[in-house]
Amino acid sequence: MWLFTTVGFFSVVQKKDESGLTVRARVASDLEQLREKYMPTLSATKKHAGTDYPFRATIGHDEFAEGFAQIVKDISYSNFKDEVGKRFGHDRASIYTKVWSVLLDLENHSAMELGATYKTAKPPTSQGSGKAKAYGAVVIDADGRVLLREPTDHYDEYVWTFAKGRPNLGETPEETARREVKEETGIAGTIVVPIPGEFEGGTTVNLFFLASPVGEPGPWGKETAQIRWVTEEEAKDLIGKTTNKTGRPRDLAILKAAFAVYLGQPSKS
Repeated sequence: MWLFTTVGFFSVVQKKDESGLTVRARVASDLEQLREKYMPTLSATKKHAGTDYPFRATIGHDEFAEGFAQIVKDISYSNFKDEVGKRFGHDRASIYTKVWSVLLDLENHSAMELGATYKTAKPPTSQGSGKAKAYGAVVIDADGRVLLREPTDHYDEYVWTFAKGRPNLGETPEETARREVKEETGIAGTIVVPIPGEFEGGTTVNLFFLASPVGEPGPWGKETAQIRWVTEEEAKDLIGKTTNKTGRPRDLAILKAAFAVYLGQPSKS
């Protein structure tokens, strides 16, 4: 059994010829927190005692069940990844989010078994335009609200849009997207999955990621006048106020593609 908890990640198994459970971990401090907060009878941690997980300890079935019940009783958060971000920081939350993203394949597999196909966004592509690449993220929270930013003085005739920008030297696309979101909205975003396709603007070809917010919002840069969390329908109306003839349809295509990925909506065709 795999357990993703607010004190750590664990693999719990019963080894042959052993009466209790073996609790394995990738990080030693995860076992320490589990022992301290929930399972005081967990044995001392053994290092490199197995062929896979580097740290492990043992405990009886009943003691484990009692401690696990308390973990369940302590659930008071509305978003698990956000809670992990608060307790462990961005790096751990980002790793958990990657697992969440991979597990989206379960939905697609289930849909295929039922004979359904999932929507695949087909946004405009660059088709060798030669324009520079820019990277951004569509941030959607646990309530299904999407983050928009209002550029200061409606720069380049954009009224509401998404955070994006060109990479700094040595940055990966994901790093660029996270940085731009933080700088332009004050929100720390965790990358979930790439949004399919390329979205061509006036001067750049834009690639986007779906992201989820982590932690409390901070200040944003002078390029942004304000930010707003809105529903998909509200976002359509706000983006529709943009008068940039290239940017408006592009951002509407990005919004549609992002929610297709976020919702995993089965095709109605």
